Amino acid sequence: MTTLFRTASLSLTTALLTSQIMASPVLEMSWQANGFEQPESVLASPDQNWLYVSNIKGHPLAADGDGYITRLSADGSQRVSKWAEGMDAPKGMAIYQDKLYVADLQQLHVIDTQSGRKLTSIFAKEAKMLNDVTVSNEGQIFVSDLLTGQIYTLNGQQLDIWMEHPELSHPNGLLAEGNSLLVADWGTGMKEDFTTSTPGTLYRVDLASQSITAEASGYQLGNLDGIVKIGDAYLVSDWISGALYYLSDNERIQLKQLPSGLADIGSQGDVLYAPFMMDNKVAAYRLLQQ
Repeated sequence: MTTLFRTASLSLTTALLTSQIMASPVLEMSWQANGFEQPESVLASPDQNWLYVSNIKGHPLAADGDGYITRLSADGSQRVSKWAEGMDAPKGMAIYQDKLYVADLQQLHVIDTQSGRKLTSIFAKEAKMLNDVTVSNEGQIFVSDLLTGQIYTLNGQQLDIWMEHPELSHPNGLLAEGNSLLVADWGTGMKEDFTTSTPGTLYRVDLASQSITAEASGYQLGNLDGIVKIGDAYLVSDWISGALYYLSDNERIQLKQLPSGLADIGSQGDVLYAPFMMDNKVAAYRLLQQ
């Protein structure tokens, strides 16, 4: 009887594992576009017609005025290469009320989404490398600074430090979700080549109390850059290794190994947009559940 019970248990376990393996998500490439200049971030517009791609075109810390935004059709077939210009090293972006907010070293640019005209640039004198932007349901805008470890919020025409925390050594990707702010941290002990002695973790910050907790599935995950949510899962990119992670139900899998320089990913529906900063290209993938 004991042998039969063990055999039945093993069979059930094998069946469950097989079911989980068969249900694993996969990425299927839809299209790829070349000819960018160090694309760091891809953002889909709410109307699903356009993609915005930030091009650094130079050193990520250089205030050289060469950076710009490309506007690309959602299928990758048409583009306005220099839709918005006059930036230094533009990185993460967010859209709120027909305005595009762009993180750029010590500035947050505000751009009209209809014309591509820069409306204003808000300066944060203590910032060193503003990196990503997200907007809460209430319209509160948050901006991360990779090098100082600070997270800013926009108050009128000024950027104020909203949060600093010992656990957030180098906050990069941001995603506002309900009453929380998800923060993809780069890691601790950053070296000159941007590698770290300890991998970065995905954190959840309560907007009201600023209490911080590590997501179990995102603990010491990698040198984290972009974060999006598709369905009930989070997808997180590792810039150094090019790994793309899928986090769901307190579990994580490496969904795909992509080229190094996988930067600030974007999404729309079940489509993931990936900027490959070192390869000067952008690709779109559909997330499929097998």
